[in-house]
Amino acid sequence: MDNLYQEKISHLNDLIKLSRVDGQESVNEVHFINSVADRMGISREDLKKIREKNDSIIFTPPKDMYQIMMQYHRIIILMGIDRIISDSEMDFCIDIGIKMNLKPEAIREILELAVESPRHIVPIDEIEKIFFRYYNK
Repeated sequence: MDNLYQEKISHLNDLIKLSRVDGQESVNEVHFINSVADRMGISREDLKKIREKNDSIIFTPPKDMYQIMMQYHRIIILMGIDRIISDSEMDFCIDIGIKMNLKPEAIREILELAVESPRHIVPIDEIEKIFFRYYNK
């Protein structure tokens, strides 16, 4: 299995785990994950396998900072898609950000923006500003 494909299924696995962490996988969350898989070129059959083998998939973050930023943005969108942010979702986003080697200050700032936003979604340009502030030093 090539590394790019492994990164994609790892990310989809993270999204699936996040959608389940609060015990309520909503229709909007499922639709969002399906659309991300479609855009990544992952078949529904492969997505079904990812859903079934959730714990056996190896975490494989991208090495490129731009791709990490895009993945983290999708994680934040999914967290807020049902307009309810639980403590378990926040903890998951913190943990995954740390596993992606993001700076805790950047994670905290992004999550604060998500909580403060009326729809709990942070636009990609805001995430870019935060990343550039913490990673262009």
